Amino acid sequence: MRVLITNDDGLDAEGLYLLEELALQFTDDVCVVAPLSNQSGVGRAISLHKDIEFVRRDERHYGVSGTPADCVMMALNLLYADQKPDLVLSGINHGMNVADDVGYSGTIGAAMEAAIVDVPAVALSQRFFQGQMDFTPVKSVGPQVLAAALDIQIPPRTVLNINFPEARLGPVKGIKRATLDEHKFSDEIMPGHTPNTYRIGPLVMREKVNQGSDRWWLNEGFVTFTPLHMNATDLKLLAKFPEKDF
Repeated sequence: MRVLITNDDGLDAEGLYLLEELALQFTDDVCVVAPLSNQSGVGRAISLHKDIEFVRRDERHYGVSGTPADCVMMALNLLYADQKPDLVLSGINHGMNVADDVGYSGTIGAAMEAAIVDVPAVALSQRFFQGQMDFTPVKSVGPQVLAAALDIQIPPRTVLNINFPEARLGPVKGIKRATLDEHKFSDEIMPGHTPNTYRIGPLVMREKVNQGSDRWWLNEGFVTFTPLHMNATDLKLLAKFPEKDF
């Protein structure tokens, strides 16, 4: 099995290192192509109208001066031009990627870039408590979780979004199928550190949590599996629109 790994936290992120270790338990054909700098929150953005560095660190690790989606695009064209990888793993993100926030995620954006060219893709994220980095859940059940993901026949143009619960909740209870919850990162804009600058405010958690959603099961101490499809067409609403010739 040929596996391509990327992330949005950067080439030297702890989560990326852990994901590589995890993948190597299943195959020795692993290649890492990740951003040279932190790219959190860039979604599926790509770098247009500018040169992108593609830096070889060693035979299995490469850095890209661009977005996570750039990393996947560059890897598929420069390293896997003759044969696509069998799987793309993106993560392990430093923080959860759930609910309405998935559209912001560079971790998920990279996985989507693979999915649109029919490469099975999995995005993995570790939820933290108040910013305290603790990957204990990943370290304890990561192999079982990845094995369960590999048992799934991921359909074309679909990303499997996996989130691990906070370490403070104790041993992971299991895996749950979950829908996306309703939750937006922040609506607050705060002054920046220099004149005429601003910053998007801190994460504010929505108090209401929908039962059976990703946030619901994470709060209960479970790993969540949520399939995300690239085709976002609302088929029910589409069927209601009239058609007319002019």
